[in-house]
Order: sequence, then structure tokens, then C-alpha cells
Amino acid sequence: MQVLIVSMPFAAIRPAMGASLLVSDLRNVGVEARVEYLNLPFAKLLGAADYGYLADHAPTQSLCGDWVFSAALFGERPAADAAYFATFRERFEPYGPCDGPLAALRRARAQAEGFIESCLERVRWDAYDVVGFTSSFTQHVASLALAKRIKALHPQARIVFGGANCEDEMGLTLHRAFPFVDFVCSGEADISFPRLMTELMQGGDGHEIPGVISRYEGRSSFISLVPERVQDLDTLPYPDFGDFFAQQDATYQGVRVPRRILMESARGCWWGQKHHCTFCGLNGMAMTFRSKTPERVLDELTELVRRHSADHVELVDNILDMQYLTTVLPAVAQLGLGVELFYETKANLRKDQLRLLRDAGVTAIQPGIESFSTDVLRIMRKGTSAAQNVQMLKWCAEVGIDPAWNLLYGFPGENPASYHDMAALIDSITHLKPPRGFGGIRLDRFSPNYVSADELGLTNVRPDRSYSLIYDLPDDQLAGLAYYFEHDYADGRNPSAYVDSTRDSVRAWQREHRPGGLASVDHGDRLAVWDFRRGAARRLTVLDGVERSVYVHCDRHRTRQSIDELLTDLGATGFPLDALLLRLVAERLMLAVDGRYLSLAVALPSPGGSPDGTTVAHRLRDALVF
Repeated sequence: MQVLIVSMPFAAIRPAMGASLLVSDLRNVGVEARVEYLNLPFAKLLGAADYGYLADHAPTQSLCGDWVFSAALFGERPAADAAYFATFRERFEPYGPCDGPLAALRRARAQAEGFIESCLERVRWDAYDVVGFTSSFTQHVASLALAKRIKALHPQARIVFGGANCEDEMGLTLHRAFPFVDFVCSGEADISFPRLMTELMQGGDGHEIPGVISRYEGRSSFISLVPERVQDLDTLPYPDFGDFFAQQDATYQGVRVPRRILMESARGCWWGQKHHCTFCGLNGMAMTFRSKTPERVLDELTELVRRHSADHVELVDNILDMQYLTTVLPAVAQLGLGVELFYETKANLRKDQLRLLRDAGVTAIQPGIESFSTDVLRIMRKGTSAAQNVQMLKWCAEVGIDPAWNLLYGFPGENPASYHDMAALIDSITHLKPPRGFGGIRLDRFSPNYVSADELGLTNVRPDRSYSLIYDLPDDQLAGLAYYFEHDYADGRNPSAYVDSTRDSVRAWQREHRPGGLASVDHGDRLAVWDFRRGAARRLTVLDGVERSVYVHCDRHRTRQSIDELLTDLGATGFPLDALLLRLVAERLMLAVDGRYLSLAVALPSPGGSPDGTTVAHRLRDALVF
């Protein structure tokens, strides 16, 4: 049996993790399989700027990538297209100019039909018994448009869909709405897809495999939408990324393209098992946390980097296994692989843990900050506080890790006053890494906000308006196909009406941010704090004696009781602490939030010499990069 798995636009330019695992699985059971990355030629056709915007930066719920290929699947719908553009402007212009993004959309749409036709000539489709499409995010419509044409030209080919867009009801609706799709694999397909291929080779139809939707007796049939899942991740094969790099090298001949690979060391979310964040739908029906043994992680990482000459490894885990901080990461630091790593973490890591990550080669993390209001963080079940989130950003700057994060609003039950307070807080931390974006919560399928909408204060849940302007389908099928939804609030609130001050502060932060804006150098007896932020009370503040001790103590957020205990230990119980804290907070050198105090200056190694020397000042102002 010959199997081809296809990765369509608008997948990011990197290997497809699930498809690469399945290829290895299939080869292990004697099936000839490979992955065709048709996103690569389309990315080259559009150019890096347009493709990069549509694949990585377009507003997620706009489904831009799907709109590009909608006419190639459903035919021209001028009225729907006009409504789509008007809706795009209405929804996203408050976050930035729309003319450039809409022009990119038009350019991509002009290439879509011709590209789909060229795909029919690019591959010998009649050589394959099964053509599978891996579909996540906005790959869906492009995949369907090509699958429809392949089935019309080669009816003997079995068309199979899988991926995040096909889980549970979404996969069942896909199967019912598009009769040219023969099978859909719902959820994790490590077991179900190879078993389906084996049954097809043996003349079976696969309709009794858990997680597989098939056409049986003229209808969409399944015994369960929940597949059998791998419990011991060490039994998974190493993903095979050879197809991707061979095709990337052929597509970009003579051009040095970063060699980025994906790796999986865990599935599910250990935090979500205890407290599912209300807005998160990422794990679908597979929240149970499973991780590979440290030995397997180290072996796989070493082998994948060696095999593919990788210079960047993105760990696709939803959350870092905390045991890896004492097992995997110290060992990776010793290996000296010379690659940059990315991990998703929680925001409550200690500074020594961040240093450990950096020593292991982790240069970027996604810490899930989301808010600077402890009350709002409590509503979303994050298990962190405002002080912890600011502390995380400060320590990332100090250690040299780039944090990727967003600021969210619109949680049911939140206090509008929280956003006034947040705007004031932001004005004190503009020297730290700003968020990528500031936006209202998105209602995702599988999230508590979707599953328990009425209980949590959300009403009138309906598919995001983009679906009806892209998919020419009845309302019931749109509801089944959708992953993104819109909603109203049970109390009638309109969050956009009370976040203007915060939005303005975020925009100013993004516009004016420069690394090194507030930094400290400890000379032992004195601490020099350099402030280059707009509106700084003074350029240099020198703290000595008890003042220095208090500021250094509050490198980690501290309660007033903890600071009082420090003064007792120093024998300085008569020290005017209230006046010092008031001054440091007023001058934005320290943050006071939720009864805790946090020093805001990013600590630098002491360069020696006088704390008021111009060499330090010039270095901070002109040359510092975290």
C-alpha cells in the first residue's frame, strides 16, 4: 500500500509533527508512506511577508487562510467576500491598520485557484492508495479543495482527514458535509490511523476502529469519536522529518533557511487536569498528562538534532513537565548540542529554574501570563498572580529568555476597575517585554467557557461569523464544523467599553519599549539603579545600606511582613520603611500589588568601578540588549 500525507497552506514553514510520526508508524508496519509539503511551494509563490502574515500573524478567528481558498472549494461568492472584508475591518481595525493585511489576502486569493490546479500536476496522485490530509488551524479549506479534485480525478484513492480540525463533532460534521472524504480520524491517530491502513490492506473498511469515522451502509458511521490513545509515550517512534527538509532544500535552493524541527516530550496538561483554564481548548478530549522518560527525551533530542542538523527545536508540549527541571534540562546543558529550544511553561517558575532553562539552551518560552490582575487570573483559573507575572518578565530579561505572551480581557465576572489598575501598572514596566497582542477572549470549542458557558456567564454561543462567510454550508453544519465561537454576556456587559486605557497603555508599551530601560548594578555596598524610561524621576538612583538590602530582598515579590522580618535581621527596626517604599513605588522603581512589593529593575552583572561612572550609564543606554 502506498500512502501520501499532505500538508497544505497555511501551515507554518516547519515539519508537520503528527504526519511525521504517522509516517514512522506506517513504515514500521510495512506501509510505504511519505509527507508532501504543499505549503512550501505556496509560501514561495506568495513570498515570505504575505505567507508569514497569513500563517503566523493574522487574527486567528478571522480564518484568513481558509478564506483565501474558499472560492476554490465553493466557487465565487462576491456578497460573502464583501461581507468578510467589512467584518474584518470592523473587528480588527481597533488593533491596527487593515489595508495591508487585506491587500495580502487579495494577493493570496488571486493565486489560490491556480495553485490548487498546479498541485494536481505536481504529484502522481494515481500512485497512491490513500491520500491523507493533516488539518490544523487554517489548513482546512485548502485541504478540502484539493481533496475534492483528487477524488474526482482518481476515485479509487481513499481520502482520509485528521488533525486538530477533525476532533469529535468537527470530524463527524466534516465527514457528513463532504462526501468525497472517505475517512476521518478523530483525535490522536497514533493507533487508529495505522490500524485503518492495515485493515484496508486486508480488505476491511475500518468502521469498527475507535476514533475512525467511515462510510458504512451509506452513512457516516463510528463506534466512538474517542480513539485509543498511547499511554506510554516512550513507545512512539521518532518522527521522520526527512521529507520536509528534502522538499525545503529543493524549494529554496541556494538560500540558507533556518533548520527548525518540532519535538514532543509530553502530551496533555498537568495543570489543566486540576484546574482547566477557562479559555483554553487546546487539549480537546485528551487532557490527561503523559510525558516521556528523561532517557527517551535525551536520546530523541540528540538523534533528531544530529539527523537533521537542526539549529532550533520547538517543544510542542502544552506545558513543561516540572520533573524535567532536575532530570532532562541539566543533562541537556551538559550535552552542548548548540541548538536553541522553546518550551511552554507556567509563569510561577523561580529564577534558578529559569537559569536552568537558559543553561540548557532554552532561549524562548511561552509562560501563559495573560493578565496583570490577580482577580482576573483567579477567574480564568491560572493559578498565578499579577506579581508573579511581572516577576516572570523581569527575570526573563535578566536571564536572557524571550517570553512570548498575550494580554487578554473579557472574562465573565471580571471587575472593569481591574483594567484601570492594569493600565497604571503597565506604565511602570515598559522596560520589560511587551505582549504580542491585547485582545478579548476567544471562545474555543472544548474550553470550559464553551462547555460550561451558561454556568460561567456566557450566552448566545454561536459559530464565529467568519465561518458563514467562508463555508457555503447550512447553519447546523457550520455549528458542527466550528472551533471558534462568539458569545454574549449574561449580565449584558461590553468589555470593549472599559479597556480603552489599558489598550492605550499596551500600544504605548509596544511602541516605546527598549531593552535596558530600567536596570540595576550591584556594587556590594551600593546599588545603582539606572532609569531610561519616559518620565523617569531621575536617571540614576543610588541605594545603600538598608535601602539596598530592601531593594535586593524584593527581587522576588515580598509581603510587608517579609520586609519587616528582613529589617529585624539587619537590626534596623527603627528604619523609616514606609517612606522608602512609598518613594520607590512613586518613582516606579518598585511595584506594589496585592499587598506585595517587587523591585522592577533588571539586575545586571557588576562591571566594577564607581556606581556613578559614565561607562555604566553609556553601556545601559546605548549598548544593552537582553
